[in-house]
Amino acid sequence: MMQLARLIVSGAILAGVVAFATTSRAADQPKQTKEDIWQDEPAGPRQGWGRWGMSEEGINKVLEALRKRDPAKAKELDRLREKDLEKFRTGLRDAARPEMEQLARDYWEERRQKRNADFLEWLKTHYPAEEQSLAKVKDGDPQVYVKHFDHLMNQYGYIFDAFNSNPELGTVLKEDYALKRRNDELCRQLRKERSEARKQELGAELEKVVARRYDLIVRRKEIYYEQLLKRLDDLHKQVRESKGEIAKYKDERIKQENVRQRLETLTENKVKFNWD
Repeated sequence: MMQLARLIVSGAILAGVVAFATTSRAADQPKQTKEDIWQDEPAGPRQGWGRWGMSEEGINKVLEALRKRDPAKAKELDRLREKDLEKFRTGLRDAARPEMEQLARDYWEERRQKRNADFLEWLKTHYPAEEQSLAKVKDGDPQVYVKHFDHLMNQYGYIFDAFNSNPELGTVLKEDYALKRRNDELCRQLRKERSEARKQELGAELEKVVARRYDLIVRRKEIYYEQLLKRLDDLHKQVRESKGEIAKYKDERIKQENVRQRLETLTENKVKFNWD
């Protein structure tokens, strides 16, 4: 069951990541004209910028780091950046690979530290006893602290992630986790108990726990189903928009206008075309 829960959480997180990435790309791109078909051309190679991309801020950080190691090369790249962007990208990739790799390491380390800090705050709210136990060993042996922290992250991390992506799912998983622990404890007590009366009491409580867990499992599946429906609705919307866009671009007048604008852009209006 825990494996199913982790799969559901992963699906929710993936959906959130895809949505965030799509929104970020849309925000970064210049606003397209109503009939600008050329923006749909497949993107070329990333020129070694890495999967996470390279923003202007990132490029500036790489150049500043390179300037400390090789001032002459950094100055050369500054000049190239103004004249030929493609050559600049190639030159930066070749000359500043150590700086780019360090930037990537810093990026992921920053994300890791933020996730850990957020997890500790979440732990303090939802499992205060566990957080206090961890805090007691913080100033001691670092290896003991890291081992304890990793244990808690492994134990509660999937619930923490669920709270971030879908609070209701997080609430369901948290309750289910507590019930699983109670389920195991009741089973241990039943195996050791000698009193028949006490066994009946434990059995009655176990029945309630199992019944509640059943309801939570069903709700967990419902949440996953709702997420799939949402993704399906989004895909249907994209299909409808794509169909309408194709129909629009098949219009001969729109084709002529797009070809005219593209040629003017490519020739910088230095060539006069007869469009009549």
